[in-house]
Amino acid sequence: MDKELYKILYVVREYAKVYNITPYIVGGFIRDYLLGKNPRDIDFLIHPFNVDFIDHIVKILNGRLVILDEERKYFRIVIKNKEKTFVLDFTPIYQQNLLFEIIRRDFTINSIVLNLKNFKIFDPLRGLEDLERNVIKLSSPNSLREDPLRILRVFRFGASGFKIDKNVLENIEKNSQNLSKIKPERIHEEIYKILKNPFTSHFWKEMEEYGVLKEIFPELSKIKYIPWSKPHHENPLDHSITTLYVLEDLFYNMDFLFPSIKKDLENYFSKNLFSEFTKKETLKLTSLLHDIGKSKTYSIDEENLVHYYGHSKVGAEMIKEIAERLKLSNKELTFIQKLIRNHMYLIDLIKNPEIKTIHKLISRVNEDVPSLVFLFISDQIAIKGNFENKDYFEKLLEEFFKLKNIPKPLLSGHEIMQLFNLNPSPIVGTLKEKLIEAQIEERVKTKEEAIKFLREILENERYSSGNNS
Repeated sequence: MDKELYKILYVVREYAKVYNITPYIVGGFIRDYLLGKNPRDIDFLIHPFNVDFIDHIVKILNGRLVILDEERKYFRIVIKNKEKTFVLDFTPIYQQNLLFEIIRRDFTINSIVLNLKNFKIFDPLRGLEDLERNVIKLSSPNSLREDPLRILRVFRFGASGFKIDKNVLENIEKNSQNLSKIKPERIHEEIYKILKNPFTSHFWKEMEEYGVLKEIFPELSKIKYIPWSKPHHENPLDHSITTLYVLEDLFYNMDFLFPSIKKDLENYFSKNLFSEFTKKETLKLTSLLHDIGKSKTYSIDEENLVHYYGHSKVGAEMIKEIAERLKLSNKELTFIQKLIRNHMYLIDLIKNPEIKTIHKLISRVNEDVPSLVFLFISDQIAIKGNFENKDYFEKLLEEFFKLKNIPKPLLSGHEIMQLFNLNPSPIVGTLKEKLIEAQIEERVKTKEEAIKFLREILENERYSSGNNS
């Protein structure tokens, strides 16, 4: 056991004797410790409840007290030691009845209780057996109704390697509509906790099957019923889940597929974007949502072929509503939108190897070229079933990571249009790409130089506002 953890448990146990308190440990700490993990969050039940005891623990362990709910007596102590942070939650026993307290827990594997005073285990729901069998069961038939967020927790545990009991899935189907009662911030975080696991695509299929997906992402669930034709071989929802499956496989095999840039890719995808979650999880979410625009753009031609003209742009706009509903941060919104808007962009570039692709990509997604490339590869493999143009993508990513400086455009497209009296047109994109190229080569360093640089291009190539009106 970790020395610092041992000290915390020792202090709580010994000072509980002084205050004539019985401390119990319950929840994820016992589960994770028995699984060989190093848990740092500990849920304590103390009886009888005593605030002076908690204040004493704060002083002895040099912690910080957080009052979560004074009326219900929910207290938290945060202890930071070097690079580690321990979180201790202290609550009274529900109705002073330990069995009632256990039944209120979510799953049987989280209902195992350790009496820290005599080190005896109290496990009336046989959570130890379920833990040994690696199965998720509910602590009570009312568990999901009492806190519908537990529905998403079921799939999080499933994605981490647990089997989901059939009765749990039936209970999910009955209670999935109650997810609408949950604060969006909690759903937002739980989605990321699911995606933090390495292989999650199967569980998104189960979420659709048991009515969960339509509650958290109705835009995604809806595309299941959109028509499709070749080169696709499955409906848009199944394709989106397959895209996630391929993306997760790319991440898993990154050292084999891209050995020369493995560390660069790992460093890039490990950058935080939301709370403790990274670009890796956010890209996985993007892969699920990349085709939601198809619900508003599909058409069928005279040869019975289905088209989705403009679905990238429409899908990027639809993300705004999702972001508002789930309280996504501005960073997440910007990241997801620009990737969905440009997820088809590489198709034409592959056909023209002479084009300076890297400058074009940077002008569109800036530092997130690796995410766009991985999304595009995953999307195409999901459609075609094989990895085409691997050498091209590897060379492209190598070129990207060789760049010491990835500048943000000194002028936005909107500014370019205002400065030079241009209407929206491909010319604006071309000018942005040329500006990025000049910035990368350090020929342009300031906004004033950027304006002068673009003015010279327009004069030399005889562009004029009249040609674009």
